[in-house]
Amino acid sequence: MKKRTRGMRPPSHLRRGQAGTDELDRVFDVVARYFSLLSDRTRLKILNAICNAEQPVGAIVAMTGASQTNVSRHLALMHQAGVVIRRRDGTTIYYKVADPEMVEICRAVCVRIAGRIEAGAPLRRDLLEFAAQH
Repeated sequence: MKKRTRGMRPPSHLRRGQAGTDELDRVFDVVARYFSLLSDRTRLKILNAICNAEQPVGAIVAMTGASQTNVSRHLALMHQAGVVIRRRDGTTIYYKVADPEMVEICRAVCVRIAGRIEAGAPLRRDLLEFAAQH
């Protein structure tokens, strides 16, 4: 068996396997970033505020109960990730969901968790304690 020396390429069957792993790693990285957008209560509230219709920033602030600065920061992050799109009309900026799948994922998870809480499922206390901490 030949020893590999530094700088040599691995056999093609290993390169293909590695490439598949690299491609999966890239997919997992993007999915992790995508789901990280859902890991913040304010971003979930923002999505809820704009899931059915485009809204001006002021309305989003009112619907979420968060500060203008905080909402703007989250909207910028969500815009950068391609989850929301924005348009300007004079001095007013409007946001709407650009990725309907994100809304469907959020809705499905929220309905499932709300159902568990309502049913008094075993995770109810843990979920409520977790929610109270964040």
